Amino acid sequence: MSPDLATLADARLTGASQDEVAPLIERFHYSRRMPANIQHCYGVRIPGGLFGDTGPLIAAIVFSIPPTRWSEEVLELSRLVRRPDVTFPLSRLIGFACGHLRRQKWVLLVSFADWTHKHHGGVYQAAGWNYGGLRERRMDGLVIDGRFMPGRSCNSAYGTRSPTKLAALIDAEIDPHYDEGKHFYWKPL
Repeated sequence: MSPDLATLADARLTGASQDEVAPLIERFHYSRRMPANIQHCYGVRIPGGLFGDTGPLIAAIVFSIPPTRWSEEVLELSRLVRRPDVTFPLSRLIGFACGHLRRQKWVLLVSFADWTHKHHGGVYQAAGWNYGGLRERRMDGLVIDGRFMPGRSCNSAYGTRSPTKLAALIDAEIDPHYDEGKHFYWKPL
């Protein structure tokens, strides 16, 4: 089902549930997984339903509680995805979501563009976010018997992301995995 240009012109920006967003992320986002601690989801829909606001999602944005501690109360834009056959500008979806979050009294948003996947954050620049620099490489997970497992998933499944501690728990080949750094962006609301 490829939306035509007329349908995109009529696209609806709405709130969305985690259950609606998950299939889009699992199919089209490079991580193929939902983040933890989700707080808010929004989407772009093809018109449908009685008022045109319940059609299928063609793009989505997810905000969660960041996994690291911050001195300020903050939300992380942790997933941004659209179907590959859709040209709807994601900066417009980001702006829509920021407006809703501002009305809910959130004051600071952050996001990271993953340079490992050659993301530089142009969409955040287009949406008026501030650039905070490229952070250094970090261990972002483990390679267990040849399969990458994100650090948070390791913590959830095994109680640790330490290669040494995990080697004492399971019989597998375990190696640390490092990202290539992430571009940091922030947006005061």
